[in-house]
Amino acid sequence: MEEIEWLKLPHDLQYKFFEEAERESERIVDALIRLQQLISDLKSFILSNLEELSFCDKEMKVAAVDGSRSPRLSERLGVRYGVFSVGAVILLGRKRIKEEYQAGQFKRKQAFSQDVSRYFLSLLATYAERKMAFDLLKELEDGFLIIDGSFYGFIYSALGMRKQGLFGDQESDLFNRTCNLTEELIKSGRVIGVIKRSHTRAIGGFLALKNRNFVGKAESPVTIIDKLLLSAIMPERTLFRYERITGDDPVYVYTQLAYMAHRGIWDEDPIKTARERAYAPYRAMGIGEDVVKKLRRMQVKSHADAPVCEIEYPATVSMDELKMLLGQKNFFNEATGLPFALDIVDSLISLDPRFTDEYVSEVEARALNRIQGKVSAEVLRWFFDLLNPQKST
Repeated sequence: MEEIEWLKLPHDLQYKFFEEAERESERIVDALIRLQQLISDLKSFILSNLEELSFCDKEMKVAAVDGSRSPRLSERLGVRYGVFSVGAVILLGRKRIKEEYQAGQFKRKQAFSQDVSRYFLSLLATYAERKMAFDLLKELEDGFLIIDGSFYGFIYSALGMRKQGLFGDQESDLFNRTCNLTEELIKSGRVIGVIKRSHTRAIGGFLALKNRNFVGKAESPVTIIDKLLLSAIMPERTLFRYERITGDDPVYVYTQLAYMAHRGIWDEDPIKTARERAYAPYRAMGIGEDVVKKLRRMQVKSHADAPVCEIEYPATVSMDELKMLLGQKNFFNEATGLPFALDIVDSLISLDPRFTDEYVSEVEARALNRIQGKVSAEVLRWFFDLLNPQKST
């Protein structure tokens, strides 16, 4: 029988943690009661802004592209290594028509910070995803392609490198190529993005703009993510289009409003301030407002027991055509609320945190095999023993 970690602690320390757990459970119960009241208060407002998502008998080709990258970098062999994978699947209903995979590695001198290395690896993986998506579009005919995340979510990786003064020619070139591919995907009118880990709080921002009483309050809609509110309120087979409350502004302008309201940052023209703050990262990376204003978002509740799914799409996409895509009987996974195609790819290409070390071990083994008789045993000992502080014994 596995020993419980809690019981390994001294008795007095166990008791202190029991006290902390009791206090935290009381706080959570209070928060849930307040959340239930908030959901009740907002229900009529949400329901009045929903649209029905009817079933569509027509089957359309649906492709999904997703990637996975090292959650942990390896610093063996004297450099910092990361790996990433990219995969794609094309479905017609639930029939798999095609699968495609790519693998890549990243390495950088250890002198660069861990943060900058992760930023570059993230950008490199996003470029590979965008390139695969672009190449796949021609095979879809009148179908749609799904990418993981928002279209321009990758700018924050580039911005992170720029803030640390490490956005050189190589980084700039990769960023620009990723931007160009992303622009082509948007222009096609046949690509949508699915935001799995949504932090959107546009509803709270909208309500704060209408009612200043929400500003600076610890308990108000501005602190609750839309995904939670809408999952609890929306009936199945309905959708919530953000443009109903945000107009031409992207949702992150209203999410910025929610942040400002939560922090008590509220001047005479809060929407102007929110726009300035929301667009600042894009301007810093040379992306104009007109580009991001071409994008819209919606939340879709496909099944009663599934959470909502946040979708980003070009404003030029026909809403009737988009509803046909989303209304297919086998489009959404009943368990996750996400598109089946995206769930399939995600399950196929996910990398375990331990995989990077296994990959570097494979590189090390192959290098040792190739180098026999070419380098002295003394050099090998210094390199593989003294430069590998992470090597397991």
